[in-house]
Amino acid sequence: MSASREKKQRRGSSSGKSLQLSQEQAAYQRKVRTYTAIGVVTVVLVAALLIWNSGFFQSRAIAAKVGDTELSVTELSYYYNDARYIYAQYVLDSSKSDAEQMYNEEEGITYRDYFLEQALENAQRDQALYAAAIEAGHSLDEVQEQLSEQIAAMKKSAATSGYSYASYLKAMAGRYMTPAVYEDILAKQLLISVYASEIQEEKYDSFTAEDLEAYYKEHADEVDTFDYSYLYFKAAAVTSSDAEGNERTEEEIAQLKAEAMEAAKAEAEKALASYNDGTALSKVITQSEPDNSSEHASAVGSANLNSVYRDQLLDLEANQAALVEYTDNGYYVVVFHSRARNEALTADVRHILIRAETTTDDNNKTVAPSDEAWSTAETKANEILAEFEAGEHTAEAFGALAEEYSEDGGSNTNGGLYERVADGDFVEELNDWMFDEAGHQPGDTAVIRHEGDTSSSSAYWGYHVVYFQDWNESVWASNVRNTLTSQSMTQWQEQLTEPYQTALADGAKHLGN
Repeated sequence: MSASREKKQRRGSSSGKSLQLSQEQAAYQRKVRTYTAIGVVTVVLVAALLIWNSGFFQSRAIAAKVGDTELSVTELSYYYNDARYIYAQYVLDSSKSDAEQMYNEEEGITYRDYFLEQALENAQRDQALYAAAIEAGHSLDEVQEQLSEQIAAMKKSAATSGYSYASYLKAMAGRYMTPAVYEDILAKQLLISVYASEIQEEKYDSFTAEDLEAYYKEHADEVDTFDYSYLYFKAAAVTSSDAEGNERTEEEIAQLKAEAMEAAKAEAEKALASYNDGTALSKVITQSEPDNSSEHASAVGSANLNSVYRDQLLDLEANQAALVEYTDNGYYVVVFHSRARNEALTADVRHILIRAETTTDDNNKTVAPSDEAWSTAETKANEILAEFEAGEHTAEAFGALAEEYSEDGGSNTNGGLYERVADGDFVEELNDWMFDEAGHQPGDTAVIRHEGDTSSSSAYWGYHVVYFQDWNESVWASNVRNTLTSQSMTQWQEQLTEPYQTALADGAKHLGN
């Protein structure tokens, strides 16, 4: 073989190997590109799945439209979970979704349906009232301090419960909730509260004495205080089996129930006859031993009378009595004494609360204050009263001290003032002082000790530094004023919300546990 031919063969052989290697490398690269593409797709799919499960996309979906405003799933979930909160604690089965549990069997309404309806209504209310507040000249700057306080309180609750702030909000307001959305809605609601309180105060003060009288003439049954007595004679219970355990027939049960009712009726008629013969009611009660009774009970408004005997009672004359059958349960003897509107005056009073420090035991239950804690609180209360007496003896001066010292969150921003307080509205010690039979004059003061109850989670212990400001309108007039104000506020809100049409959107499908 010539040298040139051998060289060509070597070159050809080398080229063949190179071609084979090149082809193998190309195939490998194709595989790499294929696997890389598959890997990228897989990573993207896994990431998308994780994001989906996190609620990222769902939370941003549009769940409803209120007026011209679109609400995200997160925003509507605030209202949904607010409506759901109490039911979740006492009614709902946590092992089932809201859509699986019926709110109204007859109408086929699930709890999810009901909560969505409530969420829409409340979102509609907030949208309307917030817009009205802004139009009236209010701004969110007015509530920044309150907002900061509430956020701080929420963060404290989260820490106490072992949650982060964000996680706590999700636990309270649903899995889509975020701090930004929560705080935005909360700020708007705080401003709404400021604005609504302003409107309510205007309406409350707008009703004249003539307005109150006119309402009374048309709604006396709703306003009057009814004085009455009753004795209840219960029919003996009838069981479905006799003493030997033998099942009774329906006829036997019906017969026994009829006999039990007759026996109860006989007792009631005997008591009624005794009363009609002139026996004092207290003695009738003692002699007849009814299953339940009340002498000179009181009810404000006929709606608060027992529906079993309400109509019969209202038909009676003063101190007249009647027998009333209560289905197959027993009989009432009812006595009507009187009805009248309550002309007793209400009172305006200012107070400063100084709490006596309490502690908790090993079971986290409240322990009443020690003698030292009582002494400390009493000393401070007396010092405050002395400071008032050393200065101007005016309601405004006392109010300034209330805003400086009082620990009553319900009044320490308005000078400690409570207006139109009726007998029985306040705790016993304070109430007894305010409505003492001797009466009070404007400017009267006192330091009053209040003992709490360790069995109550809302109990408090401490001293009230009290300033009697003045007497106000009668109880009946105050009650009517409250009713008219409530009606007017409802009408005002309805007028504001009416233009804000509501509709659920596709994102609402993500709501409902």
